[in-house]
Amino acid sequence: MDKDTLRTNLSKEHIHMQDLLQSLVETTTDAISIRDMQGNILLINNAFEQIYGWTYEDLLNDPYCLVPEHLINETREIFRPIKFFGKKVSRYETIRRRKDGQIIHVSLSASPVRDTGGNMVGTSVIARDITDRKKAEEALRESDARYRVLVENTNDIISTYDVNMKKIFVSPSIELHLGYTLEEYLQADTFDFIHPDDVETIVNLRQTISIHKKIVQIETRFKHKNGSWVYLETRCVPILSENGQIEKYLLVSRNITERIQSEEALRKSEEQYRFIAENTVDFISVINQNGDVSYSSPSHMKKLGTDRIHFEKIHPDDSLFVCERFSYMLKEKIPIICEYRYMLENDNWIYLESRGIPFFGIDSECRHFFNITRDITERKQNEDLLMKTEKLSVIGELAASIAHEIRNPLTSLKGFIQFLQPEISGNTVITDVMLSELERINFIVSELLVLAKPQDLHVKPILLHSILENVVMFLESEANLKSININKEFRDTSVAINCEENQLKQVFINIMKNSLDATSENGEISIQTKLLNDNEVLIRFSDNGCGISKDLLARLGEPFYTTKEKGTGLGLLVSNKIIKDHQGTINITSEINKGTTVDITLPISI
Repeated sequence: MDKDTLRTNLSKEHIHMQDLLQSLVETTTDAISIRDMQGNILLINNAFEQIYGWTYEDLLNDPYCLVPEHLINETREIFRPIKFFGKKVSRYETIRRRKDGQIIHVSLSASPVRDTGGNMVGTSVIARDITDRKKAEEALRESDARYRVLVENTNDIISTYDVNMKKIFVSPSIELHLGYTLEEYLQADTFDFIHPDDVETIVNLRQTISIHKKIVQIETRFKHKNGSWVYLETRCVPILSENGQIEKYLLVSRNITERIQSEEALRKSEEQYRFIAENTVDFISVINQNGDVSYSSPSHMKKLGTDRIHFEKIHPDDSLFVCERFSYMLKEKIPIICEYRYMLENDNWIYLESRGIPFFGIDSECRHFFNITRDITERKQNEDLLMKTEKLSVIGELAASIAHEIRNPLTSLKGFIQFLQPEISGNTVITDVMLSELERINFIVSELLVLAKPQDLHVKPILLHSILENVVMFLESEANLKSININKEFRDTSVAINCEENQLKQVFINIMKNSLDATSENGEISIQTKLLNDNEVLIRFSDNGCGISKDLLARLGEPFYTTKEKGTGLGLLVSNKIIKDHQGTINITSEINKGTTVDITLPISI
């Protein structure tokens, strides 16, 4: 090839290379700028304007317009070695100000520009926008800082192990739970701390993770520095490489020693209470919120012949009451007590007392209900016996006065009959007196029979004042013998109460008898009734007798304790039981030499 042809080809190649370099400068995403030795701008590419926003004309007017003011001197110093010594600057990270005022992070690489003779004629700077990278690095640093604070301050033990189960990192909380310092724990072999019985579990765990590469959770025992064993619940997370292989393990361990100890204590407690429940004579059952029985103690079968209390075996007269009480407990979630009759397998009736108790969890939600039932047949029989004994005691004390009441009318009748025998048919006044006295005898005798003869309980609405009038009429003669005045103040004679009339009469007679015994001649006894509200009525018996001291008053109601010489001490005990059965209350106040007041409240029949 001749020289002219070679020169032509080289010229064409030079032109081609110049176009290629020009295209590269204009299409690159990095900002490129060239300055002369005086710092004047010679060239910028399109990426420069896109990154910084400044134009070529802007740089002509102010070569340092994109440099923050506080960095101008620093920038001059950085570029001094390039201008004077021809050195290069690589990846110098700094900040620049866009034309819109926004600060961006850039990485600068600068080098000298030389002519064909090798003389330095300027500098070129290639800038790359690293703002997003800086933000990511800052976010990563903040994230690392947060997680480091979390790891270093959490109560859980956070650790990492390599594939050979050698410790890489352990959080400082290891000392809190196991007593070892970080240095002591990291220097020792991992299996030195694990309970011998749990080593196989750890080995199997490692194999499972290697195969399935999934998170697993186990409980293991670690040896504390003081020699005790600590239970740790560990969640093991495999850390995988890009090709899916396990690089290391992340373990998050929580100290569950207290929970394990609590569970063990609970288990022992449950065993103890189950032993009690299965050997007690009471019938214990657990009822869910739907009313279904989930547990029944063996005592049901021993006593009742069935595994639980069956509703259909409750006495028909009591079944509605029992149903209402238990429905109320299930709805309102409050304890209830009810008594009822229950039929055994041999068709005999017994009395049961059931206590329903709601059980609440730690979240204050009602989980289930306990039903504790007791056979109170013997107690009911004893109460009936006490009531009968007290009736006999009252009848014995009243026998003399009743005999006197009967003797006087009989004497009058006998005298009038003897006097009027010749002409009885014509004297109507005398015959009227005789009939009145006979009626009085009939009343007294009938009241005596009421107290003496056992009566079946039959609750029905009865006017309160009629009961009190009958009691006063019954005891009025005894009061007259002692010149004791009985005052009655019945404010509302239309008040009715649901009661067993004979039992309530027994209570009022007991109280009136006590007042008559405690009141001297010419004394006074008052009976008052008063509506407390729409649902209750107050009956107050008060006297001006000898009264009772505070010490003795506190013992009233104890069986066989009495302040009377010939009393049994059962009257008030029986009276309390009767008033309680009628859903009422009884309260006694007294003062020596001033008298005694007995307040009885009873619900009104609506």
